[in-house]
Amino acid sequence: MKNHQSTIALVDDHALLRKAVNYRLTGMGYNVVMEAENGQQFLDKLEEDKSSSPDLCLLDINMPIMNGFETAAQLKKKWPAIKIIFFSMNDGTGFKKKAKELGADGYICKDASSEEFNNVLYALLPPAV
Repeated sequence: MKNHQSTIALVDDHALLRKAVNYRLTGMGYNVVMEAENGQQFLDKLEEDKSSSPDLCLLDINMPIMNGFETAAQLKKKWPAIKIIFFSMNDGTGFKKKAKELGADGYICKDASSEEFNNVLYALLPPAV
């Protein structure tokens, strides 16, 4: 197991999915520093603990209270250094276009292969040497 110094936040309204993705990322050597079930909860956690701001946010789009697009807009205003990968069931061109317009760094469909997931992640947070 490689040790990455990069940190990741998981924002998704499905607890089981967050747990599974956390397990996978941890197994890849990444440090998952924050989890939230919606965008507002994530932004609140960032405000509360400015010292644990992640390098990257894996962000769902369809969530209650504050969706991923609204969250991304706020992140780009207040925490522009946090990279954003949308992680969604929506594979439509419109969703990907909107993500790009909001300044997202990547987009992964939840049904993507492990290899595709790894490639998008490694492109933004390269493995530790």
